[in-house]
Amino acid sequence: LANLGYCMAVEKLLGLETPERCQWLRVLSAELARVADHLTRCGAACLEMMAMTPFIYGIEAREMVWDLCEMLCGARLTSNYIRIGGVKHPMPKDFPRVCKSHIAKIRGLLDDFDSVVTSNRIFVDRLKGTGTISKEECIRYAITGPLLRAAGVPLDVRKAEPYLVYDQIDFDVPIGEVGDNYDRYLVCVEEMHQSLRIVEQYLERLEDLGEGPGNVADTRERAP
Repeated sequence: LANLGYCMAVEKLLGLETPERCQWLRVLSAELARVADHLTRCGAACLEMMAMTPFIYGIEAREMVWDLCEMLCGARLTSNYIRIGGVKHPMPKDFPRVCKSHIAKIRGLLDDFDSVVTSNRIFVDRLKGTGTISKEECIRYAITGPLLRAAGVPLDVRKAEPYLVYDQIDFDVPIGEVGDNYDRYLVCVEEMHQSLRIVEQYLERLEDLGEGPGNVADTRERAP
């Protein structure tokens, strides 16, 4: 997601507005990155507690997301699809079919993950009431993202100050209650479901968009 912020900042300085197709492709790339990040976070948390099975579920799902990233831009862990003025190249024609198939499998793995973790007595006891950061502390220290939302602050820039085409997308912002480790886990899991929901909306929107440019017709963003 960091490359998206940088590219949008440069484009703002140049006064560039990217085509609609490019904006949807950027949303796709950003949401896939979010899912991969959260799967790594949740899976690694389980591994730290010696819970190997949910870790395997999470990493298997993350590998599927990385497959999509690799198909989209040619790289997995260090994926970089977004460029100043647009995206690296058009989306592969077979991508929508593969993406739909992978999303169905990822949802199944998330259900498996949930069944062995979310209500597990050991997992809940170790996370609930630990690492609590209050709403006031989050605001005081300018904490953002899932940590802020887990503390009960419903702030998501995609909703509060929509950019790209997020104002055309239907998704929910999950929030917690007390801001402990368990709330953060729940928020991250639900955010993954919402990101998959956003990707599915992109695939539906794709048919209406048709063929179109993925970059601006302006040479200023190109390196000399």
